[in-house]
Amino acid sequence: MVFDPISLSILLLAGIIIACLGAMTGLGGGFLCVPFLLLAWNLGREDAVLISLTMILANSISSSVSYLRSKMVDLPVAGMLAVTAVPALYVGYILLRSLEASTFDLLFSILLLSVTVYILFSRSRKKHKNDPKKDEKGYGERRVMIPYISMPLSFLAGIASSAFGIGGGAIFMPLQVGLLKMDVKKAIATSMFLLMILTGFRVIIISRVSFDPGIALPLALGAIIGAQLGSMIVKKVKGQVLLYILSSFLFLIALYMGSGAIIDLI
Repeated sequence: MVFDPISLSILLLAGIIIACLGAMTGLGGGFLCVPFLLLAWNLGREDAVLISLTMILANSISSSVSYLRSKMVDLPVAGMLAVTAVPALYVGYILLRSLEASTFDLLFSILLLSVTVYILFSRSRKKHKNDPKKDEKGYGERRVMIPYISMPLSFLAGIASSAFGIGGGAIFMPLQVGLLKMDVKKAIATSMFLLMILTGFRVIIISRVSFDPGIALPLALGAIIGAQLGSMIVKKVKGQVLLYILSSFLFLIALYMGSGAIIDLI
């Protein structure tokens, strides 16, 4: 357990930075938290994943409060995706505890690279001459509901969230923006709301909150602060800029997971 002021300060600052980036992109921050815990604190894989999900839980609760107040969360989409994502948490938990993760890491990194390319190309196409249709809250193109595709992908997001500690936003964001044609800012808000549901279920129900509080609590406190900063930035920055930030982080996640898997397989 960590108690010295320097370590606590580092963890608090890390929580602020990671959560701010996570809230800005809708990814939650696990893509940075897991490698930070593995490399900087020399934690085991299961501990790093659980503490990362705990930080994402604090991050997503804090940012979701702000997004719900601003009515940016698309609740029908969140409900549709949560139906299959929540049961998948058990599958991810089993994978984490009983299976070698190298092959899955490699396949998941390929998936992330694919969706990164897709989301950039799908959103960079020339706009129609006519103004895009606005949804009822004026957030951009009216989103579509495609359950037979989006719900299986949400199941994959639930597995990834539980097994790798990244929250699942890496799939939820391109799914919402690329497939469901949602406005980037609404997709970010909806993704953070979904992460709140998934990480809460994973940490409290499945894992029963068995983590080192000396590491988890400073990160979680920093995450609460960072989430508010990130949600404020989202409301002021153009959606296209956030899209490029999202794509960059997806690439970084793929690079991290893929390179680690290749090294393990070799």
